[in-house]
Amino acid sequence: MKLKKGEKGYTLIEILVGLSIAALVVGAAAATTQTMLRLSPQNSEWAIALRQVQDAGYWISRDVMMSQTIEVGDKNPTFLTLTQPQINSTDRTVDYQFQNMSGGLKRLMRVATADNTTTMLVAEYISSDNTTAIYSENCTDNCTLTFTITAISGNTAVTREYETAQRIPAPPE
Repeated sequence: MKLKKGEKGYTLIEILVGLSIAALVVGAAAATTQTMLRLSPQNSEWAIALRQVQDAGYWISRDVMMSQTIEVGDKNPTFLTLTQPQINSTDRTVDYQFQNMSGGLKRLMRVATADNTTTMLVAEYISSDNTTAIYSENCTDNCTLTFTITAISGNTAVTREYETAQRIPAPPE
């Protein structure tokens, strides 16, 4: 290819500026990729622990709203016992119980008993040491249960506090 009169090639400075810009773009892309690869396991652990805490909060809140009586257990193994009135049958009892897992963590199981017994896994990786429930049995209206759930996945712990109230008032004594 012949150069026309007045046409020149690239100067050394133009080539060096172009290479510098390309090196900056490649360096930024490499740093971003490295950060994404390093943070991915941490984000996964956090997402797993958060999902377990949210599942436990959902099921306990749901059952408390339908319960007539609430008893907070000693966590060995029963954490919570709820009695739910049923139409045309005996009342249903729902127990939340801890089962041992490896590493000192626990599974939170939901055991419902009425005409038959059903057991369901609610959450895993629960730290029973950091799981608490407070319920005042002497209240008259709008009794609330406040409970804190902690899940641990890898090196990441997620703790959430929930407060829920009964929809069905306790029967008069």
